[in-house]
Amino acid sequence: MSDRGTVTETTVLEDENDSATRQRYRTLTELLDDGLYRLDATGRFVAVNDVLIERLGYTRDDLLGEHVTTIFEDADRDRVRDALADCRMGNRDGTTTLEAVVRAADGRRLTCEFRLQPIAVDGEGRGVLGLARDITAQTERERELAESERRYRTLAESFPNGVVTLFDRDLEYTLAAGQGFADLDADPADVEGQHFRDVVPEETADALEPAFRAALEGAERTVELEFNGRIWSVRTVPVTDGGDVSAGMAVAREITERKNRERELAKYETIVETINDGIYVKDEDGRFTMVNDAYASLTGYSRAELVGEHASLVVDEATLTQSEARREAMAAGDATTPTMEAMIQRADGEQVPTEGTFATLRTGAETKQIGVVRDITERKRMERDLRESEARFRLLADNLEDVVWLSTTETKEILYINPAYEELWGRDSAALDDDPRAFADGIHPDDRERVMAAYADLPDDEFDEEFRIVTPDGEHRWIHARAAAVHDEDRDVSRIVGIAEDVSERTERERALEQSERRYRTLAENFPNGAVGVYDTNLRYTLTRGAVLGDRLPNADRLEGSRVSDIFPEELVADLEGVLRAAVEDGETGSITIEFDGRNWRVWAAPLQDCDGEVFAGLSFTQDVTEQVERERRLEELVAKLEESNKRLEQFAYAASHDLQEPLRMVSSYLQLIDGRYADALDDEAEEFLAYAVDGAERMRDMIDALLEYSRIETRGDPLEPVDLEAVFESVLDDLRLQIEDADATVTADELPRVEGDADQLRQVLQNLLSNAITYSGDEPPDVSVSAERDGDEWVVSVHDEGIGIAAEEQDRIFEVFQRLHSCEEYAGTGIGLALCQRIVERHGGDIWVDSTAGEGATFSFSLPAVESAQ
Repeated sequence: MSDRGTVTETTVLEDENDSATRQRYRTLTELLDDGLYRLDATGRFVAVNDVLIERLGYTRDDLLGEHVTTIFEDADRDRVRDALADCRMGNRDGTTTLEAVVRAADGRRLTCEFRLQPIAVDGEGRGVLGLARDITAQTERERELAESERRYRTLAESFPNGVVTLFDRDLEYTLAAGQGFADLDADPADVEGQHFRDVVPEETADALEPAFRAALEGAERTVELEFNGRIWSVRTVPVTDGGDVSAGMAVAREITERKNRERELAKYETIVETINDGIYVKDEDGRFTMVNDAYASLTGYSRAELVGEHASLVVDEATLTQSEARREAMAAGDATTPTMEAMIQRADGEQVPTEGTFATLRTGAETKQIGVVRDITERKRMERDLRESEARFRLLADNLEDVVWLSTTETKEILYINPAYEELWGRDSAALDDDPRAFADGIHPDDRERVMAAYADLPDDEFDEEFRIVTPDGEHRWIHARAAAVHDEDRDVSRIVGIAEDVSERTERERALEQSERRYRTLAENFPNGAVGVYDTNLRYTLTRGAVLGDRLPNADRLEGSRVSDIFPEELVADLEGVLRAAVEDGETGSITIEFDGRNWRVWAAPLQDCDGEVFAGLSFTQDVTEQVERERRLEELVAKLEESNKRLEQFAYAASHDLQEPLRMVSSYLQLIDGRYADALDDEAEEFLAYAVDGAERMRDMIDALLEYSRIETRGDPLEPVDLEAVFESVLDDLRLQIEDADATVTADELPRVEGDADQLRQVLQNLLSNAITYSGDEPPDVSVSAERDGDEWVVSVHDEGIGIAAEEQDRIFEVFQRLHSCEEYAGTGIGLALCQRIVERHGGDIWVDSTAGEGATFSFSLPAVESAQ
């Protein structure tokens, strides 16, 4: 700067006499950044500083002595001359200032601001002192700013659907424009120059102010607010000048429709995300551009995994081809349903049946494919179950004896009728295809009008009628038909289902029941030698009938309405009330024998139940059993005598058999002595006679032993208890092992049960039967099988053989004592074995019998009481 402030040759202030003043001006000259020059009275340069020379590019010699106008553009020279003239003549007070364009040495045009100050010494004009400041850049900026403001204003005034404003640091609007003012109660011209709070309501101003101030701080903000009944989006940005924020700009756009669309879109997006159906959008290449959560869940992939992937990720090529064919058909206008079923391949490999509905959305040049997919696994299961159910229904209905039919809701078409119709009606079901009410032709004329009137009320009312039909061959049958509406899951009537059954037998039974009731009433009224009564829970008789009423028992008028305690003596009431009350309170049937008025009476009490099984009353039967009691008393005396006689007989049998043993032993011993001592002296005939005698004695001893055993079955047996027949059978096989091996016999058995019995005696029964089966097997090796079958509370055990069999006329005799069908020479034995088995089985409360044909084997069966499962 000091170099530029130096004036060579002639200084700008060379005429200053005061050296101090001159020094001050020289210093000022050196510090100035502007061009400084001095003109003489004629306007020629007499001095210039270095700044001016540097700015204009001339040399000092080029300028000194030249008129100042030579550096100006032609258009400005006159204005410069006028300004110099005014300055020299003192027409203006102070400094003269003007802007003008000068031409630099290199031809550049510079816009400068010139300030002219006249120089006077002692009142004499000595020239002009001037200051030249280059304002080219500033002028250019101002021009550009003005141009920019024009563009901004034009843009702002043309801003569609919104408002543009500029505001200064005082928050006053300096610009307001935009087509949005057409919808506002304000004029842009009135807004400019006002504080923003004077233009908008306080609530709106409070929302705007933070954004305005943020813009003035250099930040951008966006705020949404409601104003004048509309929704606006206001964006504020800073306006900078050379990096510094000089103002703020607000762009307000009316977004009411957009917000409404966004709300609608949000609503639809909410629907899309909350419905259970999967929704997807694909581009023209078949790649997913959007899927909802339901679709992602259905496929097992995440949204991120699906978006951008081709649809072949989840469906096969056949499905893609089919869906594309349907889209093309729909686009061509064919009446093709946009719904199809397909299997989706989940991420875990599972196949999921789905139903998809799709559509094509065209937005400009872009085409989107939209699909809605529903998991129909449950529907498929229900359809499968329905098919199975209908198959079961048809299978069941086709094999029912009752007529089953399905019809439409208005009964105008028979959808199904089973074969029983032709069997019951005796008419061809094909006639129902042409006329669904042809079945009425078979209804008896006297019933037809009533039945068809009730049938016409379907489906509003249920159909439940009994009527007669007449078959083509003239047979009359009673029919009970019922029909009702079937509702679907929406509670709408979907069809009519009906069933008709032949109740001819029931009708006959009802008639028979009526007759039976009349007979029972007659029987009750004439109940022989007794009476019948019905009583309530208070033991009060409500009905009595019987032949002895009014004779040996009080009459009906005395009994009906009276309690038991009011009729019978006190000593009988306790016993009677016990059995009567057990019937009405516990549902138990019981009886008791009492004495009343010198006679014996048997009283039975039983509960009377309604259709629900609830006891509502009691039924009593009272019969005079005086003669029966007397007979029973005599019978008991006779039984006691018989038991005593049997006891004596048993004692006798034991004593006889025991006492007979000694003589037999003696006879047998002496016969053996004779045989031992005199065998050589005896001829063959004597030997034979002796052998007969010994054998007879032995057989006599065996018979006595068997008889003794037979007499002890009742007295010497063990108490009956649970017995495992399987174990008993195995023990018998061990005892018979030698006989089985000698006969080369085969003995098999099913699994045998547990029974109530005496194990030793049952062992004896099985051993006798098995031994007989082997013994009487004939010429072939014995083949014996043992089985058991449950019959109620008993087990029937059978021993079957393939032996010689038993003739039918001999089968009852074989169970008698000492009865033989064969001689001792043919088969050994005492003839008491089966009688022994019979008595043992009878002791167990069972029976024994044989099924046989001579020459074809025999099956001996006996019944035994079963063991309860708890045991």
